[in-house]
Amino acid sequence: MGGFGRIALAVLAGLAAFVVGYWVPGSLLPDGWAMVCGVAIGAAVAGILWAGAGSRSALMRGAVLGAAWGGGIGFAGGFFGPMLLAPDANQGPLLGLFITGPGGVVLGALAGLAIAAGKPG
Repeated sequence: MGGFGRIALAVLAGLAAFVVGYWVPGSLLPDGWAMVCGVAIGAAVAGILWAGAGSRSALMRGAVLGAAWGGGIGFAGGFFGPMLLAPDANQGPLLGLFITGPGGVVLGALAGLAIAAGKPG
């Protein structure tokens, strides 16, 4: 993966992880600690994806990129789909946050790993 693609992937994943890391524990932690938790989670996810996307191991790179694509598509479909199909449902976007996003990450990682394992060289 090229330099710009790695940067974009790491930044977008870090921002998404920051939002989730800030929003989820926001009601459980005192005011400033939710921000610290979000920054820590975002930095960790961006670092893992940065290292994995630039890995020399084709299997690792395939799994990381598959997880990023699968998670992004699963999250977008689960988050925005209910808003378009049932605008009056107030809990529709939670589908993307808790079900289709994480499921897309797992299925995407498995698919990327399988594709990378099947390629010669």
